[in-house]
Amino acid sequence: MDSRIPGVCLLGLFLFGSLLWGRVWTTVEGSQTEGELLSIEGGRVTLLIDGREYIFPLARFTASDRAYLLKWKEEERCGVCRKSLGDKKMQAGEQVFHPACFSCLVCDRPFFDRQSIRRDEWGGMVHSEHFRQAHSCGSCGRLFSSPRARPQQLFPDGRVSCLSCLQDAVTDVSTLDAVSKRVRRGMSELGLPAPTGGLTMRLVNQNILNKEVERVHGRGSLRGLTLTTFRTITGGPAAGTTFSHEVWVLSGLPVVECVSILAHEFGHVWLNENYIEMSPPAVEGFCNLLSMHLLNKETSKLADILRKNLAMSDDLVYGRGFREMNKQLDKLGWPGLIRDLSTRRVPLNRRGR
Repeated sequence: MDSRIPGVCLLGLFLFGSLLWGRVWTTVEGSQTEGELLSIEGGRVTLLIDGREYIFPLARFTASDRAYLLKWKEEERCGVCRKSLGDKKMQAGEQVFHPACFSCLVCDRPFFDRQSIRRDEWGGMVHSEHFRQAHSCGSCGRLFSSPRARPQQLFPDGRVSCLSCLQDAVTDVSTLDAVSKRVRRGMSELGLPAPTGGLTMRLVNQNILNKEVERVHGRGSLRGLTLTTFRTITGGPAAGTTFSHEVWVLSGLPVVECVSILAHEFGHVWLNENYIEMSPPAVEGFCNLLSMHLLNKETSKLADILRKNLAMSDDLVYGRGFREMNKQLDKLGWPGLIRDLSTRRVPLNRRGR
C-alpha cells in the first residue's frame, strides 16, 4: 500500500506541481515550482499549488520574482478571485470585489448594501440567513454549501470536511505511520528519543474516541488520546518497569492537522515514560509546544490557522497551559526546558505519598 504523505510541503522546500496555469516561481536557492499567486500580506506570500494553499516568506524568492510580487500587490484586486479590478466593484469592509464574485456560496445571489454576511478566512461568504445551509470545515473552517456537499464530506460521526482537507485526509494506518515518522524526526531534533515501550496507533471515529475519553475520565471532544500501561517487575533478572502505549487519532484529519495531533500525543508518551508529574495545564501545555514545533515547519495556510488556534485558545487547560509553558520555553530554550522537566520525575512507587 502506498504510504506517501499527500499534500506535504516542508519548510524550505517547494513542491513541483503539474499545473496547467500559474507562474513558475524561483527561490533564492534555485528551486522552482508552478503556482497561482493568491495574496501578499506583509512579508508573506500565499500560493495555490496543486489545489492547496501554501505560505512562503517574500524573502525566499529571487529579486525578479520579488519585483513582480510587489508590483502585483500595488494593484487593487478582488477579495475572492484575486484578479485585478476594473471600474465596477463592490466593497465590504476593507476588501473590494468584482460584482460577480461578491455572491453567496449557498444561493449564488449577490450581496447588497446593508445585508448581513458571514465569512471565513478563505474568502467564502454567505448571507447570514443562509448560514444554516452552509457547513464549516472541522479542520480549516472553510465554508461550503450543505446542499452541494459530496457524501464523503459528511462523516458518519457528524463531522464535516471541505474538499481541500478531505483530499489530504489520513484514513489508513500506512499513511498514519508515515506521518508518525515525520513527527519523530521533529521531536528528535529537540533531543526527545523514541519511546522504549511498544506503541500502537489506531485511527478511530469521533464517537469511539469520545467514549474512550469518558471511560478514562478525560475531558472534552478530543482529536487524539494516549493510553499508557505500566508493568513493574520486582526481583530477578527481569526487574524493572516496561511500558506499552496506545495512541488513538481521529480518522479523516488532513495531514498537517494529524502531524499536530501526533506530536501532542507523542509528548504524552515521553512524559509517561519519564514519570514526569505536573499539573494538567503544564502537561497539556508542554504537549502543545510540541504541536507548535511541528506546525512551525509547515508553510500551508491550514498550518497558519492551527498555529493561531493553539496560541489563542481560551481553554483553561490547553490554552493557558500552552502560554505558560511557552514562557518557560522562551526563558530556557528546548534543552533547558527538557532538563527542567526531567527534574520532576516521580516514580510509580512514590506517587501518592
